[in-house]
Amino acid sequence: MKTLTIDAVGPESAGGLCSALSAFHPQLIEDEDQIRVKVDLTGRNGDIVAILNAIERYVRSRDDGPALLALDGQPYMLEATSSTT
Repeated sequence: MKTLTIDAVGPESAGGLCSALSAFHPQLIEDEDQIRVKVDLTGRNGDIVAILNAIERYVRSRDDGPALLALDGQPYMLEATSSTT
């Protein structure tokens, strides 16, 4: 099963990510050092695009740097593109 994991910078960020991804049933994972939000990517490819778009919208709205992601353990950084509207 493919999973996407997003590192949250804190509890507020984790809550915002969970809210932004609520349609995709995110899981909040907390340990001593890190809070992460995990989403299973078992849906269609369109769901993956929708999930990435939701994360990008959230990153843009918080305006506090890029999101650190891991897709099946492979790290990525997602920066918000500037809005032209």
